[in-house]
Amino acid sequence: MPQPVPVEAPTAWNGPGLSESDWLVLLPPACSRALDGPPAHPAPELAELAAQVARRVRHGRGFVVLRGVPVDGRTDQECAALCHRLAASLGTPWPADPGDLITVADNAGLGKTDLALPPHTDRTPAPRPPGLLGLLTVRPAAQGGETLLVSGHTVHNRLLTDAPWALPRLHRDFRFGRGVGFDRVRPVFQRHGAELRVHYNRRGIERAHREAGAPLTPDDHAALDAVDRLLSDPGTVLRIPLHPGDLLWLDNTVVLHGRTAFTDPPAPAAPRCLIRVWAD
Repeated sequence: MPQPVPVEAPTAWNGPGLSESDWLVLLPPACSRALDGPPAHPAPELAELAAQVARRVRHGRGFVVLRGVPVDGRTDQECAALCHRLAASLGTPWPADPGDLITVADNAGLGKTDLALPPHTDRTPAPRPPGLLGLLTVRPAAQGGETLLVSGHTVHNRLLTDAPWALPRLHRDFRFGRGVGFDRVRPVFQRHGAELRVHYNRRGIERAHREAGAPLTPDDHAALDAVDRLLSDPGTVLRIPLHPGDLLWLDNTVVLHGRTAFTDPPAPAAPRCLIRVWAD
């Protein structure tokens, strides 16, 4: 394996060092009106907005929050359609799925509980993870539920100085899933030309190795623990309270996302709801 080198790019950021201007884009009124128009008709305003968002995601911090998506007065399904329409202006959205509506549900994965969700990248049952993740806030929680973002490039750079012994293991394959569509391996950090791609889901890695009968070694655990320490370091994490109509776009191969625990409002108030969309 080549000697790991630091990432020197705007994607290598620390949360406390960012200001709102680094990641916030306000939806122009013309784009809001265009979203109310027929989906079949291309809107130049949306194309211009997509170019700005793509620039910020691909050549900026690796993520952006688009504020002002018109969710008021729309059903959750109509909000999902809006989210997919915006995703189509950025790339090729993955087919819509009922699981894209994220609320607390019984017998669902950790993502559909009210528990804290550690920073991770989405792995998904496909040959490769999606390049772009969008999360549209329709309704926030009554309390908690802040979004947590961490630069995978910063984690890599910090490991170079804090735990260089861990990087050779993290540049080699781990199992990232078992079962139909999930039985695959990849490194946590992987070079693609000049790019460093990041894939991390501690819970998924541990489950995959356990179910494959290939338990993680003490050295494996130590390397993953080194990553987790940085993912929980307040000096690296950006905490964002997303509001209704906030649409978070992030590069799923660079930026890890999670959330704090939350409390839904008591019935009959509607629970916290996010719309998820993946795109390439």
